[in-house]
Amino acid sequence: QLELALKREFGETRNVLADENMCMRVSKQLLVWSQEHTYWIASRFLILGFELDLYSPSEYCMVYWYMHVVFIKLIEKMQLRILASNENSRRKGKKKKDHSKDSVRDTPFPSSCLLLQCYVLLSEGLSMLLAALRKESKSFQSPSIFNTEQERFMQHFDLLQKAQIPECITYYSFKEAAAQAHMDVMKYNFFKEIQKIIPSLKGSFASEPEKLAELRQIEQVAEHNRIALNIINHV
Repeated sequence: QLELALKREFGETRNVLADENMCMRVSKQLLVWSQEHTYWIASRFLILGFELDLYSPSEYCMVYWYMHVVFIKLIEKMQLRILASNENSRRKGKKKKDHSKDSVRDTPFPSSCLLLQCYVLLSEGLSMLLAALRKESKSFQSPSIFNTEQERFMQHFDLLQKAQIPECITYYSFKEAAAQAHMDVMKYNFFKEIQKIIPSLKGSFASEPEKLAELRQIEQVAEHNRIALNIINHV
């Protein structure tokens, strides 16, 4: 699979791999490719926890927060891969006189990045909303007599923490982020921003029924939470 991925990204390179610079570029691309797929697996791992009912309502805040961090990293790695791929294409077409030097920088990112941005906004909006509710109304707080919140954090994310996915993310990172959440911050309506993105994505994925179904689910969750946030702000 790695070999096939490299061929897709670079084409046939056996005649130029002797060049140290080319070897370095291939190594960097392989690293970015593996990091992107690692974060994709991490995101699926966290989503699977919801599908299997592994999280209690009092833990949703920390889970959405962790998902938000993972999705951001996933977008970063995806964009790095796309930029590097465009750079490789630029090198192949370097002899063309009309080739723009800024083509890599100005190349728009695909709809897959925009779809991930919806997940970033959704997970961030939900984590901020739940953290604010926990602070201001003590909602979604159900202390366990068996373990602390920090212990539950480690129970859910132990595998990711051991693999340092993402790096430098700990329970205290979550507590610091949650402490800064309040309803005034929610004036930036994450859910409304998602609804602005969805229409363009529907056009991009018009021929992909599974993606359209995914977009409808995201749109529905965003709409329900946008309404809930508006109600909370007027209470």
